[in-house]
Amino acid sequence: MRHASNRPALSLGLLLLATPASAAEPKAGAWAELQPLPARLPAVERKPAGPAGCQPENFIPGETRYERVELEGSPPALYRLATGEDMNINGWMKENERAVKLPSPYALTYYQFGCASEFSYVLDVSRNGKRHGLYQHVLGFDAHPSKPVLFFHQNERKNGRYQAFTGLVDLDTKRKTPLPPLPCVSGSNARFSGDSLITYGEARAGKDGKTDVCVWSLDGKPRARLLADLDWTAGAGDILLDQPGVLPREPGTFYSLHYDRFGQPSHCEVRLQSLTRAGQSRRIDLGVSASPEACLRNEAKLGTLSLTGR
Repeated sequence: MRHASNRPALSLGLLLLATPASAAEPKAGAWAELQPLPARLPAVERKPAGPAGCQPENFIPGETRYERVELEGSPPALYRLATGEDMNINGWMKENERAVKLPSPYALTYYQFGCASEFSYVLDVSRNGKRHGLYQHVLGFDAHPSKPVLFFHQNERKNGRYQAFTGLVDLDTKRKTPLPPLPCVSGSNARFSGDSLITYGEARAGKDGKTDVCVWSLDGKPRARLLADLDWTAGAGDILLDQPGVLPREPGTFYSLHYDRFGQPSHCEVRLQSLTRAGQSRRIDLGVSASPEACLRNEAKLGTLSLTGR
């Protein structure tokens, strides 16, 4: 699960795209619709918020005391604060969870607090071994793998009051850029892909039961907006696997990976949509698969894929 998302996405890596020619034929049927970018983005309003659930008001690594605890059925390493909150360091480290790293000289240690089905984070960013930034009461986040940029949704505390922030942080300058309140900016669904940030709203909340999606530059400028069939709800038969993104060698092509679990037999499919040409899309059947996990078992080779098939 990417840390900016609360949905049960599978993150074992994307499906190997070297498939037989017979399985790689495009399928008919539009699955995404480009939307015009607004002439003027809506103003960002900093709405009042409260402290993030599960964590104390002020947790400072190296100062706040905690101890390791062993409980039956708990994660391999679980820590408890004197005030009773449970947390883990760098996530719960489940088998399907990816490590989150920043490029050198930066490093990220994140403290994940959990209670019931709720999670929140404290992000401790260092530069050359010294603390560079500390971000508390974070509700979801993602880190760019090769650039010093973070995305997060945070209940930020200033002068004793909390305000909601959803946006980007340039770690070199510590500048925070809020994203505008569009339907594609939910705060919980986001990932970096190449030199873009992909954000999307709740499943089936947009027009015609589609999901609102936006593609942003790393300085928070909109690049594209679309409505796409992205469904990860419990009853979905055609379920979204992992986070969507843009193709490595074609950053102007949006992709998403799906599993048709009600098919006879069930199939995996990758879907492509140009971010500049509304009528240019492609759906590629990647073959029969026994389970979503099987779809995601192989290492990603998206660099071999093209919207035109060449």
